[in-house]
Amino acid sequence: MFNWIREAIHQFLAQLGLNGQLLYLITALVTAILLLCAGFIMYYIIRIILQNVVRISNKRFPSKWRTALLRERFFIQLSFLLPTLIIKNLIPEFFLHETKSEVLMLLLINIFLVTNVTFILTAFFRGLGVVLLQMEATKDKPIKSYVQIVSIFCWLITIVLIVSLLINKSPTVFLAGLGAFSAVLMLVFQDTIIGFVNSIQLASNDLLRNGDWITVSKYDADGTVEEINLISVKVRNFDGTISTVPVRQLVTDTFQNWRGMEEQGVRRIKRSFFIDSSSIKKATPEMHAKISTPKETNLGCFREYLVSYLRKRKDISSDKVLMVRLLPVNEYGIPVELYCFAKTIVWLEYERIQAEVMEHILIALPEFELVHYQRK
Repeated sequence: MFNWIREAIHQFLAQLGLNGQLLYLITALVTAILLLCAGFIMYYIIRIILQNVVRISNKRFPSKWRTALLRERFFIQLSFLLPTLIIKNLIPEFFLHETKSEVLMLLLINIFLVTNVTFILTAFFRGLGVVLLQMEATKDKPIKSYVQIVSIFCWLITIVLIVSLLINKSPTVFLAGLGAFSAVLMLVFQDTIIGFVNSIQLASNDLLRNGDWITVSKYDADGTVEEINLISVKVRNFDGTISTVPVRQLVTDTFQNWRGMEEQGVRRIKRSFFIDSSSIKKATPEMHAKISTPKETNLGCFREYLVSYLRKRKDISSDKVLMVRLLPVNEYGIPVELYCFAKTIVWLEYERIQAEVMEHILIALPEFELVHYQRK
């Protein structure tokens, strides 16, 4: 049906003085360029129509799926598919049957078609990952790691198909000879494979989720997990910076996950201060009057007073461990440690509670004739 276009180009070039092999070569080249230009025009028309339809429908009927696929350029890749198929079917009409130009064009268009389908699939899986990360049941899972491994698998299949097209052999023939090359593949994808295994370990053992607050001192990471992929974990620190921690490091080494604290809704207060040992003396009746249970020394009375004070505070949990204990004496005096839990996980409120407790301790010490040790 379109043979006349090729013939018209051939005659026009012949009139320009071209002949022989050069004439056929230039004819095939011009025909290919015209065919590809027509394909790109179809692509742009389909892309504009498809994206506008999706955007308009998304404004009227918002959808996480459409938004995610738009962001991942799924519809742009999809717009290439129909023109590619049309061009593939038109190639026999524009080129002589079984000529080198026809074979070359079919090879190139088949390679582009396979690659385009892979781009469509990977864009779809990325969009799926975005949607899953917004769902309550899966938002804390390492979805990006799974999407990456699926994308890698798709590209491996694509490479096999492209090589099969280039050598004009069945993919099964290529795969049969791949066994001897497996060691090289293992070496090339070593980090990816190890990263995938480590991601599975993190997920299966529930060691890490998106949104967890973690502390990894070795990498100066102290903040919220934003992304878990095959190679690394992205942590947004509380100062606004981004730290990248290798997944392998989180599996083989130690890190602190504050999720348990957040789930319980309380945060531990563990603070200590030093009492000058020379200020320890026998308790007076006035000191006994401040506490419910008499103690032998002013320090004992003070500890009992602090326990009572902490229990009375509404922002300190009475259901968790609450104690004021003495640590081993050292050259700085007698260490006194507070151990209790604040009824909040909000950082600012937690620091306020700690500050108020420590300030109260400093003003209460003279009431028991105790002196806070301070190096001079």
